[in-house]
Amino acid sequence: MVSLNKFSKQELELFHSRLQKHIDEQKKEWKSFIFAQQNGFYQGFDEIGIDGCRNTEKRFDRYNIENYLKKDHNALDIGCNCGFFTIHVSKFILNIDGVELNPYLINISNETKKFLQLDDVNFYNSSFEQFRTDKKYDVIFSLANDETVDGLTKFTFEEYIGKINNLLNKNGFLFWETVSPDTFEPERFKPKLESLKKLFTIIEDKMVESEYPINVPKRRFLIFQKE
Repeated sequence: MVSLNKFSKQELELFHSRLQKHIDEQKKEWKSFIFAQQNGFYQGFDEIGIDGCRNTEKRFDRYNIENYLKKDHNALDIGCNCGFFTIHVSKFILNIDGVELNPYLINISNETKKFLQLDDVNFYNSSFEQFRTDKKYDVIFSLANDETVDGLTKFTFEEYIGKINNLLNKNGFLFWETVSPDTFEPERFKPKLESLKKLFTIIEDKMVESEYPINVPKRRFLIFQKE
């Protein structure tokens, strides 16, 4: 992990001001729902000194997925938000793509990628429905993203997991975090789980702590494998 000590106070202040500019533009221009409207950042990232509703390093540790990630893996993060989690995962694998519809969050992602001088992370300003690639992935992240409160998700659930299945290599892993309603209404998630089990094998199924939203202190986290 890159230490904050690597950067001077002035470098960090200038970098943070650039990120804040994108947050301010988002508040002014983005007409759809904005996650983390109070402090601006849904994802926090200790590595660059950014506080957010959900801390990237804590999330990664709580998921406990490092043993599944290999240095020759390529990965996809669906709905990557401002890209901090995507960037953190890149340290454990070969490369990773992040897909995000909100252009202001993609600007933050690319700003951070440039600041950290990374070349193993790519961000795409696209919905998952419109995302096109010739790649196949060893790892796919769907973290509270199969449906969204902004109403911009157009796929049916079957279409959503079908596309994931087509993009995932044989024996590849799907890391799945439930959306808030599926967490506090377990019965709501049952039909989704049955559909997922038709395509993938459950490797792990557990509850993990979550700070956001405050009425959902834990989320369900599952690890699936494609046979």
